[in-house]
Amino acid sequence: MENLRPPPSKHATGQETRALLIDAATQVFLDDGFKAARVQDIADRAGVRMSAINYHFGGKQGLYLAVLQHHAERAIDRHPVIPAEPDLSPQARFEFLVRGLISRLLDPSHASRIGPLMLREITNPTPALDFVFERFSRPQGEILLALLREILGEAPPPALLMRCVLSVLGQCVIYAAGRGLVERFQPDFYDNPTLIDELSQHVASFSWAGLMATARQLKEKT
Repeated sequence: MENLRPPPSKHATGQETRALLIDAATQVFLDDGFKAARVQDIADRAGVRMSAINYHFGGKQGLYLAVLQHHAERAIDRHPVIPAEPDLSPQARFEFLVRGLISRLLDPSHASRIGPLMLREITNPTPALDFVFERFSRPQGEILLALLREILGEAPPPALLMRCVLSVLGQCVIYAAGRGLVERFQPDFYDNPTLIDELSQHVASFSWAGLMATARQLKEKT
């Protein structure tokens, strides 16, 4: 499907209905996935007629896109990956970025569900993945790419640079995607009230050491 876009609201007075549908659909899509989700279940959960989904979103696909966009925008707004201070060191900016990524996935105090929604989308892709990638993932990824280029210097080969990007992202994602496994290793792992602080510091420090080693290897080859 090409040029996927969540349709805008047809009437400003319908914002409450849109919000109810997005809230209801979020849980249904998380529980059942996009393909198995039933629009009747979403409408029932929202307490509206099923026709409201077509009216406001053009159907199930449009509602799904609106759900993804809603939660992605909330996560980016609540947990940015570019600090407001422009003169921070590369290491400080990297630490800030890592904290933003981990917070988007694990912050229990924020209403955004983009973490689990995207994990479902990645493991069972729908045409919406292209929309999310172009609208959100690519711009956010470019921020990390630019920072890693600055950190590594020496014009790192594209394949190496991408491996570094995926290594950083993988360390963040595993705590959300592998939650069931992590809890089997350590049942109380996610009960730690300072979990996000500790994980952010660990992933940033661990990754920074690897990036510094990679930067040294690049210099030795030149």
